[in-house]
Amino acid sequence: MNIHRRLTRKDITLFTLSAVLTIDGLAAAASIGVQSLTWWLIAFLFFAIPYALISIELGTRWPSRGGIVHWVKLAFGVGWSARTSWLYWVNVALWMPATFIMMAGVFAQMFWPAMSLTNQILFALVATWLTVLICCLSLDTGKWIPNAGACCKIVVVFLLGIGGVMTLYRSGLANPINLQTLTPSLDDGLRFFPVIIFSLVGFDLISCIGDEIKDPEKDLPFAQLMAVGLITILYLFAVFGILAALPVEQIGLINGLLATLERIVAPLPGSDILLLILGLLIMFSLVANMVTWSIGANYAAAEAAHSGELPALFGLEHPASGTPVGASVLSGILASLAILLYGVMADSADALYWSLFSFANLVFLLPYLLLFPAYLVLKERDLSPNHGLQLIRHGWAIRAAAFSPWILTAMAVFFFIFPLGAYDLLHTSSTLLGLLLVIGVGEWMRSKRQIREEKLSGCLAS
Repeated sequence: MNIHRRLTRKDITLFTLSAVLTIDGLAAAASIGVQSLTWWLIAFLFFAIPYALISIELGTRWPSRGGIVHWVKLAFGVGWSARTSWLYWVNVALWMPATFIMMAGVFAQMFWPAMSLTNQILFALVATWLTVLICCLSLDTGKWIPNAGACCKIVVVFLLGIGGVMTLYRSGLANPINLQTLTPSLDDGLRFFPVIIFSLVGFDLISCIGDEIKDPEKDLPFAQLMAVGLITILYLFAVFGILAALPVEQIGLINGLLATLERIVAPLPGSDILLLILGLLIMFSLVANMVTWSIGANYAAAEAAHSGELPALFGLEHPASGTPVGASVLSGILASLAILLYGVMADSADALYWSLFSFANLVFLLPYLLLFPAYLVLKERDLSPNHGLQLIRHGWAIRAAAFSPWILTAMAVFFFIFPLGAYDLLHTSSTLLGLLLVIGVGEWMRSKRQIREEKLSGCLAS
């Protein structure tokens, strides 16, 4: 066994929990009301479960450093692999600003109620470069941030659910839960349904550092299935807690979590100290979430650079630890520029948060439109039962497992661009313009690489 493989079953479980269990989207998802519980159940059944099974199969049959980038390359070739690696990396760099704007909002609510948008932007910049620094540490050191972050998230999410139970006992539900309110509607429901899909993505992330897993075939299935069960319970419990404690109209995109926790701990002795501790746990979990995704995305980008799919700068590594310093620093630069740009455009923290959050998540989901078709292609090419795990065997089940999460991902992408019931020409046009810019930069880098390869081939032929 490779002595350099450092990720155990416990590490995989906590890493996956840290990646998938995101608290920054809970308030947005709960803001559509009690029907969000039904939307969560739909997403678990038709997205999370088949997606997790697919990730386990691909991770055990084709373990590597690169994960989704490697699988797309095997299925569709270098061109699509290059596009995937770029989108996979750039989405994290764009998502980081939204997360840290939310973190700044939590900090302001706790310590500095009059904190200006300018100071919140400065706060987000500091958090961004702290994340870059952590990602440049060795994996032996850096993996403890996701592990600790997963534990913090479990505590916070569990307390949100407990708060709902306590509120129900003390004063009844803030929002009535019955058949009528649970029935999903297609206006507000589909507007925030993409946030729920986004909140369930990440089961493949550990495979971006798959060569670090001690025993992929034994540890990955157990850890991932354990994570699926815990994530299902914790998400539903947390959303119930928010809806039980706060009327829908009082659930803010940034302050919804702290407002819920404040209502929970208010009757308890030492409530101020408890709320302070919970706020600090929320802030740490947000940092840990970005560290987790940055580690996976930066390793994937570095591997793509080593294969010539991204510029060589992405592939620069720390001489001692082998961490992807180049990709990490570049993500910090891009995230800082995004924070400054959107800071100029937004007139409030909530507006800034949602602009960054929705656009980053749109880019975030695009690589998964390739992941599920790649799974189909790879299953058709190699049906040997002696290599890795085959959790889905029958042809109809394979197609259903791939098509179901693909169609929900495509729906989420569409509604991030064209929000149902809240059409905004400025939002849609700016989102499409930003999307074209991101894709255009990726295509420019890919074409430059192709031109270099053609010149090199010509020189060798001469």
